[in-house]
Amino acid sequence: MKLFLLLAAAVATVVCYDEKYDKIDVDKIINDDTLFQAYIDCMLDKGPCDQENSADFKKLLPEVISTTCEKCSPIQKKNVKKTVRAITEKKPEMFKEFIAKYDPSHEHEKAFAAFVLSSD
Repeated sequence: MKLFLLLAAAVATVVCYDEKYDKIDVDKIINDDTLFQAYIDCMLDKGPCDQENSADFKKLLPEVISTTCEKCSPIQKKNVKKTVRAITEKKPEMFKEFIAKYDPSHEHEKAFAAFVLSSD
């Protein structure tokens, strides 16, 4: 019985991304066209990843998309949704590039779109 409880507790513990990402001012990034473009360029291999955490985001993005942000904290989920919505609205052509790069087979597109469109 103790082993069962231990296993149940281990399954209930979800590993999340670093809480440092909870402190990022996504609105500041989205509302600064130059800064926003710098992050996008990093993700799309069109520029350096020298903005704060941009190299980390680039590494995490495939997993975030494929797992529909499963390891994201509630704040991170909100920020991912906000960022993706901003890209689709402000830079629709670049959003197409994101899909081509990070989900070329469109395997995760439906689930990720449902996540992004879900209420906060």
